[in-house]
Amino acid sequence: MDENNLTMADLMAEIDKSMTRIYRGDILKAKVALVQDQGVIVNIGYHTDGLIPWNEYSYEDVDKADVKIGDEFEVTVMKIDDGEGNVLVSKRRAEAETAIQDVQELFDKKETFTVRIKDVVKGGVVAPVKGLRAFIPGSQISNTYVQDLSQYVGQDVEVEIIEFVPKTKKIVLSGKKIAAQKAEAAKKQKMTELVEGEKYTGVITKLMPYGVFVDLGGVDGLIHNNDLSWVRIKHPSDVVKEGQKVEVTLLSVDKATGKVSLRLKDITMDPWYLETANLEKDQMVKAVITRFTHFGAFAKISDNVEGLIHISQISEKRIQKAEEVLEIGQEVEAKIMSIDKETKKISLSLKEIEEKVDNEMLKYMSQEDEGTKLGDVLGKVF
Repeated sequence: MDENNLTMADLMAEIDKSMTRIYRGDILKAKVALVQDQGVIVNIGYHTDGLIPWNEYSYEDVDKADVKIGDEFEVTVMKIDDGEGNVLVSKRRAEAETAIQDVQELFDKKETFTVRIKDVVKGGVVAPVKGLRAFIPGSQISNTYVQDLSQYVGQDVEVEIIEFVPKTKKIVLSGKKIAAQKAEAAKKQKMTELVEGEKYTGVITKLMPYGVFVDLGGVDGLIHNNDLSWVRIKHPSDVVKEGQKVEVTLLSVDKATGKVSLRLKDITMDPWYLETANLEKDQMVKAVITRFTHFGAFAKISDNVEGLIHISQISEKRIQKAEEVLEIGQEVEAKIMSIDKETKKISLSLKEIEEKVDNEMLKYMSQEDEGTKLGDVLGKVF
């Protein structure tokens, strides 16, 4: 009897299905009956099963293994007969129909949420929101200029709705303000971590005639041209390029203005320090006169090192100008009076050499030992 009743119930159910009428656009309850390569077969309470092509299953990328027999959801009827006896239905369109209210709420409350970028289209990118297709203009995807939007495909971006038209289901999103807020927060945090004199790794983001900007990871720092290289350059492109990863030294940071000054050239490789490593006070050196000033003359000791001979240290004789006794290009013997490695200044004296020679000459003239030669005496000086 139970078997007869069950058979009768099944029969009545089939009769109900056969008598049920459905129309395009109807939203029906569906239950997964079979998962196939061409799509998902679902029971929709109709005498014919429904077929959901995979491109109508969801706006999101779907792993077929995640779709299980018995899963239940709503679908929208797209076509009563697909030509093979199935009703063509869409899960993503049904979700879109019921998502209008959710999207309206997100828009009204100005809530932020995360979307996954699906495709690049003219002028921007698209991403699904509650099953609806949303557009993000290229200028609104980030707080900085993005040249290649394709890099965002498959990426998650935090956004807010800046335009919504329920009637046409038009949704425009923006991540610009959110990205700017995150960047500002990251910058403030990074600023508290920066220590003057320390070395940091960054990426060159922009070349300007006067220097380059370097991203230290949320904070931009400036390297002026004179801190880029020990060699004089006409333009930063002579030594670096955009996108280049560099190690820099933090010279100064103004936490009030957010300005950060950097140096690329390594102070330990400064030619001045390398070429003065073996120089010391009171040492005698050979130098070449390079230029005159009203207070003396400069003399080149090596390729990158020169010293100042003050006018008072040029000669025992009283002179008004260095040019009276010296010439450009003249090689002289000088004594190092001082070396200031902090300011990179060297003071030289010709007078000290002159006085020493005079003293040795007097000593020679007063020698009782006639066997002492002048060359032996002066040799001690030089």
